[in-house]
Amino acid sequence: MFYQPERVTDALATFFINLIESVVIVVAILMLVMGFKSGVIIGTSLIVTVIGSFLLLGMMDGSMQRVSLAAFILAMGMLVDNAIVIIDGILIDLKRGKPRMEAMTSIGKRTAMPLLGATLIAILAFLPVFLSPDTAGVYVRDLFIVLAVSLLLSWILALVHVPLMANGWLKADAPGKKEESLYNGRVYGWLRAALNFGLRHRVSSVLIAVALVLLSAYGYRFMRHGFFPDMVYDQLYMEYKLPEGTNSTQVASDLEEIRVYLKSRPEIRNVTTAIGGTPARYNLVRSIATPSLSYGELIIDFESPDALVENMDEIQRELLKRYPDAYVKLKQYNIMYKKYPIEALFTGPDPAVLHALADSARMIMEQTPEVCLVTTDWEPSMPLLTIDYDQSSARRSGLSRQDISTSVLTAAGGIPVGNFYDGIHKNTIYLKCTGEDGEKMDNLENVPLFSMMPNISSVLDEEALLKIKSGTADRSDLIESVMQTTPLKQIGKGISMEWEDPIVPRYNGQRAQTVMCSPSPGIETEKARATIAERIEQIKLPEGYQLQWKGEKDASTQTMHYLFKNVPLGIVLMIAILIMLFKDYRKPAIILCCVPLLAIGIVGAMLLSGQSFTFCAIVGALGLVGMMMKNCIVLMDEIGEQISAGIAPAEALVSSSESRLRPVMMASLTTILGMIPLLSDAMFGSMAATIMGGLLFSTLATLFFVPILYAMFFKIKIK
Repeated sequence: MFYQPERVTDALATFFINLIESVVIVVAILMLVMGFKSGVIIGTSLIVTVIGSFLLLGMMDGSMQRVSLAAFILAMGMLVDNAIVIIDGILIDLKRGKPRMEAMTSIGKRTAMPLLGATLIAILAFLPVFLSPDTAGVYVRDLFIVLAVSLLLSWILALVHVPLMANGWLKADAPGKKEESLYNGRVYGWLRAALNFGLRHRVSSVLIAVALVLLSAYGYRFMRHGFFPDMVYDQLYMEYKLPEGTNSTQVASDLEEIRVYLKSRPEIRNVTTAIGGTPARYNLVRSIATPSLSYGELIIDFESPDALVENMDEIQRELLKRYPDAYVKLKQYNIMYKKYPIEALFTGPDPAVLHALADSARMIMEQTPEVCLVTTDWEPSMPLLTIDYDQSSARRSGLSRQDISTSVLTAAGGIPVGNFYDGIHKNTIYLKCTGEDGEKMDNLENVPLFSMMPNISSVLDEEALLKIKSGTADRSDLIESVMQTTPLKQIGKGISMEWEDPIVPRYNGQRAQTVMCSPSPGIETEKARATIAERIEQIKLPEGYQLQWKGEKDASTQTMHYLFKNVPLGIVLMIAILIMLFKDYRKPAIILCCVPLLAIGIVGAMLLSGQSFTFCAIVGALGLVGMMMKNCIVLMDEIGEQISAGIAPAEALVSSSESRLRPVMMASLTTILGMIPLLSDAMFGSMAATIMGGLLFSTLATLFFVPILYAMFFKIKIK
């Protein structure tokens, strides 16, 4: 049985290891590609950025949890992006033979503002997540905060820390190298050939890109979809509810029987029971039960997460068979805080009609192999005793309606009157009325009725006082006169028992009943819902009745509403920054035209990896927009610099892509490889796959399509 703080500590420790692995991977790649000294300089800057960000977040009372650590891993490539641009510029200037001090400062002067603008755009890409007020948005909100702090710090260190270290570590090449000799590698040759071909056939290249985007849009329908995955735990919890008013001793007895049964299964390590409500120490990512003496919970530990998935459906069926009158639900931990991933909600005025509609939906679910753990949110019916009350007879006996109900309750189940402790365990004391043999009374008509207030008037009348004074009445007679009882049959004309719903749930003021289920193991939630949705939606609804889909479907719709509601604000701010950087509308338009190309890499990565396109994947896609625009800004700035320096526009397009090939590829490669530790994470695996696939293609697209679009927008002729 795990303790929540221990689980949190283990999760943070795992993410710290993933963060360290990501840093090691990034630094190793930098050393391999850019040289040992350059790799050390950038790696040192990265470590300083991470440590500095931790300190700043601590000063800002930031929280340390999985999301904030995942944000550092997500930003790993972006944190070295600015430093790579600066180091690459310094190396190029040194090879050109520029004076050392000029080489250390020239690139920073030229690129400070473009890099700042690109950094701000990368941050703004996550602004819709920060502004989203729903549960999902709150959960990943720290992404924006961590990225904002760390990326701004990385920009400052790239302009200050990197040149200082480079001045002490990097050596200048003795002879100056010719411009054409700087980019002689095989990769540079491939890029030049592709660009020359694309620039000569720019219309065809753009049409091919559009076709690929449309093909990706078509491929989107074949992707797996989800919202938030279940937590990968080796533990689940079970809710057990008997009809309201049931004695808690019965609940305790049933829970003990269930515990013994579960412990007999080889795949289960431990079982813990609780009565009355949800134990506070186990309040993980889950819904909290309403306290009730007829409610119980079991926390069940399995040998492994796989054993849990393989056996939970069988356990659910077995317990439903053993306890048909109880409300039994097995649940996995999920960040949605929803009862079940799939919920069909029926609303209307008549509970009987709602029961019929819910039964129809439940039968459809039970006949569908793609779903399991089918249940409803209505609690078990409870027995209701109805007494044909004779008011005049009750008054003559000195009994009120409350007296009668209390007396009947003592015979039916007992009334709680106190508590006692068996060690640390609290037990309830019940007052019960039994027969002479001590057994439960079978004939309720003979239940003795007693008044909650003693009949003092019989003691204080004149005749009773004379008997007490003369000694003709003893103490037992006095007690009998005070505590006298009356059989129920003397004040009632009959007793009947009916079964009624204890609580009728309501939704927006209307009576409601929800049929719930979970997807079968290996089936994504939306696909499972789609298999039953068409048949359930064909159920004929009487006038005044409605069907709504809740659960993950409703949560996803709501989250997307809030998320994309704030996207226009982020886009407007991005465009404003682009216009201020370039002081032109055509260059921002070129960058925005490149953004749809991200879909090609994202869809391809999702289909190849088999990951579900979850909320975290959507967050990753938003981050990709910022990353791609950042690369486009760096390349666009270089094109403008070369054209301003007098280089022919057609030549500048190719030369700029060559000069930005290494920094752009290195920034993307470090980000992609830094995502590897997150691929196996249940929550952030889809985000990692999205960023890896989208960034790989978008990097190539940036180097290839930006010059082509630039030539089209600025009408540059290619010879």
